[in-house]
Amino acid sequence: MSREEAIQKLLNENKEFRYHYERHHELDAQVDKLEKHHPMTHELEMEIERLKRERLYHRDMMEKIISDYLKENS
Repeated sequence: MSREEAIQKLLNENKEFRYHYERHHELDAQVDKLEKHHPMTHELEMEIERLKRERLYHRDMMEKIISDYLKENS
């Protein structure tokens, strides 16, 4: 099973994975929007950094779920 197939299967069958996937994409869009804001304030920079850390957390959780799934199904 390829990584892409595993991701599609997890999106369809695993609520936890789907939550992390959707939240990661929401945060990605928020970061993109905020990074286009000018002038950039210190508070805005701090908010962007907070969102990036949260986005990274969700990506790490997705990676763990994918890795575990591929190990179980190889």
